[in-house]
Amino acid sequence: MKLTALIVLAAGVLAAVNPSVPTTGQQNRFRALPRGSNMAISPVDGAEFLAGQHFDISIELHSETAIASLDDLSFTINGKDVAQVFDAKPFVSNYNSTYYANTKSQILKAATKFNVARVSLRNIALPASGDYQIELKAGSEKVSATWTVRGSSTRKVKNAILFIGDGMAPSMISAARYIARNTKFGKFQSGDGFLNMEHFDAMGKIATNGIDSIITDSANSAAAYASGHKGWVNTLNVYADTTTKDQLDDPKVEVLAEVIRRVRPGMCIGVVSTASIVDATPAAVFGHTRARGQGQILVDQAINGFRHLTQANSSQNIWAVTGEPMPWGPAIKPDVLLGGGGEWFTGADALNGTDYYKVFADAGYKVAHDKDQLSAITEGPVLGIFTAGHMDTWFDREVEKVNLKINGNSGPKLDKTSATNQPGLEAMTLKAIEIMEKKCTDGYFLMSEAAAIDKSMHPMDYDRGLADLLEFDRTLTAVRALPSAKDTAIFLTADHAQGYDVYGSVDLEYFRSASNDDSIGADGKPQTPLSSDFHAEQRNAVGVYESSGWVDNVLDEFGLPTKFRDSRFRLAGGKVDGPTHVENFEFKTPANKTNPLSRNPSSAVDKSGIRSTSVYGADPHDSVKGTGLARAGVLPASSSSSVHTLQAVDLYCYGPVAKSCGRFMDNTELFFLIADALGLGDKPDAVAPAPVDCPVVNSPSAVNPAPVNPTASNSAAYNPPTASANVAPIVPATSNGAYVAPSVKPSVKPSATNLYSSAASVSAGFVAVAFALLM
Repeated sequence: MKLTALIVLAAGVLAAVNPSVPTTGQQNRFRALPRGSNMAISPVDGAEFLAGQHFDISIELHSETAIASLDDLSFTINGKDVAQVFDAKPFVSNYNSTYYANTKSQILKAATKFNVARVSLRNIALPASGDYQIELKAGSEKVSATWTVRGSSTRKVKNAILFIGDGMAPSMISAARYIARNTKFGKFQSGDGFLNMEHFDAMGKIATNGIDSIITDSANSAAAYASGHKGWVNTLNVYADTTTKDQLDDPKVEVLAEVIRRVRPGMCIGVVSTASIVDATPAAVFGHTRARGQGQILVDQAINGFRHLTQANSSQNIWAVTGEPMPWGPAIKPDVLLGGGGEWFTGADALNGTDYYKVFADAGYKVAHDKDQLSAITEGPVLGIFTAGHMDTWFDREVEKVNLKINGNSGPKLDKTSATNQPGLEAMTLKAIEIMEKKCTDGYFLMSEAAAIDKSMHPMDYDRGLADLLEFDRTLTAVRALPSAKDTAIFLTADHAQGYDVYGSVDLEYFRSASNDDSIGADGKPQTPLSSDFHAEQRNAVGVYESSGWVDNVLDEFGLPTKFRDSRFRLAGGKVDGPTHVENFEFKTPANKTNPLSRNPSSAVDKSGIRSTSVYGADPHDSVKGTGLARAGVLPASSSSSVHTLQAVDLYCYGPVAKSCGRFMDNTELFFLIADALGLGDKPDAVAPAPVDCPVVNSPSAVNPAPVNPTASNSAAYNPPTASANVAPIVPATSNGAYVAPSVKPSVKPSATNLYSSAASVSAGFVAVAFALLM
């Protein structure tokens, strides 16, 4: 009996699951809830912060049967009541929300209601490195969490660049190499070599999932790089909450660019993308919202900083600063902002109908709308918006330029013109660096995104995606050739993967000649097909293993991938996912008005009684006479294109900090690698002061920018943002003079102080409080 009891007890111990381990299932009331609890805190258990990094706190208590209350809430940090740690005034609210309990209820839209009591604290920070134990109690609910604050050592580089190949799976890098590099009897090393990114100093791997799911989108994955915190699908640098109408009240986390503006106002910040400049990845550099699609809000945040804007009527484009006060830091105002997205800068969809081109111009920005105008600009700040939506792919911009006229309203001014003179990623990136090197002596941070890799892979336009990947690779070569590269840490990765891979090759000549319905055999004689969609004859054009052979190189004499249409032996590849479509391995003619121009594999069909908002089938215009291999859809019937996948992405690093990259890591870790390279945190090897009583610390109390009319609030000439007078914990210690590289004797251990001209110091009182908490 005793042995049986011990076995049962041991089994119970083994079966116990840490409450912070996600609950399995597709639907969930709130992913920040620990298992078995109705109370949650954001930031969540395990969150990590850069020393001094600002953030909001949100505590939620849920009830499906009563009115939730936090009247008896106890909240301590390392045993100290939160009121002794932060002087931030809590904001209390109570509201109703809904969620889907399971997959079936989600399909049937049968939501479950629950009540929420919420307490929020805004714009606070913990300045000293160490672990902070969080304890919450309210009624019968108890929640524990650990937050870790991390510092950084001596600044190692003057500049940092984050290159992001959106959706760039490792298999896509390999595919691009096989169509652009020749081998010598199978060896790349003795042939044309590997891609430029594959020659970086070190390589690691990044897990891309968020808090809410195993599959991420570009918003919360890019935000993890920008802030060091995991998020939810569609979120930009916030922890999602359960409010349903306000997309800007979710607890925020300070991003790398905001840290730079606060502690290094002498550094430049640049954002370059071939997408809309307020698309998910570029907007992650400066934006905070629960809904990545709020392009009008993100344009405003770029120039005005975060403001708690709300709509009185969701059907009207009228926004005002109302509701809960949400103090935040100064606006980032990037020194260079280059990409697409004109639809959010002017016209009916711009915030309150404001002409943001004028707003930026009045603030001192030089504004460019095509390649020639950008080339003529020699000093910043610069705003370059070249299309109404996303910029087009390299192939259509540079090879089949006639395609650019398909969309007669793609111009950035929304003036019913076509954007036929768009710059490329390489030109924009080099211009951004040129402008920033001239403008800022204390270095720069640049994010440059090859967005059309992902935007081509979604509609399964593989050739356009690989062509943009090769443009991305050429951009790296150009940047590494710059004299400033020696003082620059370069990080290159993808925000997530697309499930593309290659399984062989295809002989297009045979594929085109083979019978699509198998009614004629390879010998030209009639035969009885198994079924009209079996495609045995055309499938025989696909070579696998030894029959895959070698494919045609698509580069021309200038080293550019212009020969896709001329190639007979092509990669036989595809996605693990996708809607119902037809595959014929041809280079695709773009569909009408897609953005960017690309293939359109599926189109809406008659639902015929199927319970779905929409149903998509193979687009008959996607292939010649609709012939090719019929591919059954494996996604929800309402999916019109393919999606992201969960595989880890590559991280390539170049420069003085490359050795820190050679490992497997969460996507949040990249934020800390960049911050450490620039020395943006505290001094982790500094001697801790003696413990002291824990006084009240005044939290930053910056007021939200009040004017709703952006034009009026930005009429003055542009000046680089200075650290807010209310941001007490970290302030510039010296002037922002020219960058001076550190000179340290090898035999002397370098101190953790910042050796650069705009080094930051930490308020002694704030540090004392932090160390008292850590004792």
